[in-house]
Amino acid sequence: HFQDLDDALVSQALEAFYWLRNLRDIEKKPSTSELVDWLRALVAGGVEPERISREIPFAGVLLKKDKDLHTLAKNQR
Repeated sequence: HFQDLDDALVSQALEAFYWLRNLRDIEKKPSTSELVDWLRALVAGGVEPERISREIPFAGVLLKKDKDLHTLAKNQR
C-alpha cells in the first residue's frame, strides 16, 4: 500500500493501534483497514513518529463511534 514508509512511524503507529485495540471499553475495535487509512492520514499530515507516542492524531480515522473517541480521551497515553 505504501512506498518508503518511515520505519519509526510504522512502529509507533502499530504500537498505538494495538494499544487502542486492547482498551477495554472500545466497542468497535479498529481493523486493518482503519490502520491502513490511518497510516495514509499520518503520512499526508506529516506526523512525526514521536507525536504518536504522546497522542493519537487523527483518531477519528481509527475510531468510528463517538463513544469510542470519548473512551480514548479518558485513557490518553
